[in-house]
Amino acid sequence: MTIKKTRRGTVGQVLMLPVLSVVLILSEPTFAAPVETAPAPNSSNILYILADQYRYDCVGATGNNDIYTPNLDQLARDGTLLSRFYVTQPVCSPTRASIFTGLYPHSAGVSENNVALPTASKTLAEMLTPQDYDCGYFGKWHLVRRDAFPTFPEYPNDGRGKDHYFGEAANRRYSVDVITDDAIQFLRRSRSKPFYMCVSYYPPHPPFSVPAQYVERYQHIPDKDMRVYYAMCTKVDEATGRLLKALDEARLADNTLVMFNSEHGHNFNYRWNHHYKRLCYDTSARVPLIVRMPGVVPAGRRSDALLSSVDLVPTMLSLARKPVPSGLQGRDFSALLRGETDQGLEYAFMENVPFPFAPEKGEERCVLNGQWKLILSTKRPPELYEYKLDPQEIRNRWDEMKNKPVVAELLRQLQTWATETHDRLAPRLLKDLQATPA
Repeated sequence: MTIKKTRRGTVGQVLMLPVLSVVLILSEPTFAAPVETAPAPNSSNILYILADQYRYDCVGATGNNDIYTPNLDQLARDGTLLSRFYVTQPVCSPTRASIFTGLYPHSAGVSENNVALPTASKTLAEMLTPQDYDCGYFGKWHLVRRDAFPTFPEYPNDGRGKDHYFGEAANRRYSVDVITDDAIQFLRRSRSKPFYMCVSYYPPHPPFSVPAQYVERYQHIPDKDMRVYYAMCTKVDEATGRLLKALDEARLADNTLVMFNSEHGHNFNYRWNHHYKRLCYDTSARVPLIVRMPGVVPAGRRSDALLSSVDLVPTMLSLARKPVPSGLQGRDFSALLRGETDQGLEYAFMENVPFPFAPEKGEERCVLNGQWKLILSTKRPPELYEYKLDPQEIRNRWDEMKNKPVVAELLRQLQTWATETHDRLAPRLLKDLQATPA
C-alpha cells in the first residue's frame, strides 16, 4: 500500500514524543429507514463522537503530516478546531463524568475508573430527554449505571470487546464497525423530534489492535506501538466519516451540532509515572476538540482559547438553543464557538490520581493559563512549566519562579476553584506548600 500523508498547513506545534449482556445482532438493521425532513429548526440535533486516549496532535489538521485523518481534517475545515482543550482528569471514567454532567470529577462523584456515576449527577441526556429529545448512546460507557439514555445498547466488556473485537470466529468484527453500524441505524430512525447521540469508540486506547490494512500505511513509523496507534486513529477517522455521510444522507447535517473529542491523551515517552495517561502533562491531558454547526460555528477557524471538558455540557445546551441549568461547574462557551469572541477560560483546572494501587505516587491538582502550568502533588515537588517557551514541559521553573507574582496568582486561583467546587485536596496542598521553607 502506498503511504499517503495529509498535507495541511502547520497550525500549531505538534507534540510528537520520540459482554454483551444482550446478544449483538451484527448484520440486519434494526431501525427504520431515514426520513427526508429534519426536526423543527428551534431544536438542533447533537452528534457527539468520543474517542478514548486520542492525542491532540494525532489529527492532520493540527499539523501532523504523518497521520491520515481525512474526515477529521474535513470536519475541521467545515468547523472550528480548539487547539488548547484539556480534560478535567487524565483518565477514563472521571473525565467521562465531567463530559456528560458538566461537573468536575470530585463533584460528580467519580474520581477513579469503574465508579458508578451517582444518580444525583444528571447527564446531558437526562437534561434533554424531558425536552423531547431522542437520546441514544453507542459504545464504551465506563460509568456503570445504564439509565441515562433511553436507547443504550450494551456491548461486550462495556464496549471494549476483546482486543477491540466483538464476537467469535465468523461473527468476529472490529468494535468500531459494529458501534458505527448501530449508531447509523439510530440516525436513520423515522423521527419527529431532535436527537442527541453519543458514539463512543474505545480505540486508540490499548491494546494495540486494528485490522492489518490500516497498519500498512504506517510502516515508516519506527515505533511498533505508535504505528498501530496511528492506524487505530485512522480507523476512528474512517468511522467518523461514515457517521457524517449518514448525517448528510438523512438530510440532517444542516441542523446538527457535531463534536469530536477524546477523554484523554496518550503518553508514549514515560517520565516519572510509567503510564499512558494519569499525567497532567499535555501528552496525556490535552485532547482534540472539533466543532461543526453550519451557519452557527464559523468554518475553517482555529481557536487557541483555553477550554475544559467540564465546559461541554453547558456549551452544547446553549448551541442547541436549550436552557443551561443552574449548578453546573462548566461554563458556556457558545459565544466563542459562534465566533463572537476569542476569550476562553482564564484558568483551567485538573485533578489527577497517578495510580490507584500505588499510594506512593500520591495525588495531584493542576492549574494552568495561557502561559503557565502548575502541578502540585502530595508526594512530589511542585512543577511549573512555561507553555510557549517549553511546550514539551521539560524544564521545571518552580525553584526560580516560586516567589514571583505569577505563581502567587496561580495558587490563588487554585484556592478559589477549590472553594467553589468543594475540593478537599487543593487546600491541603496549598497549606503544605506554605509550611515548606522557601
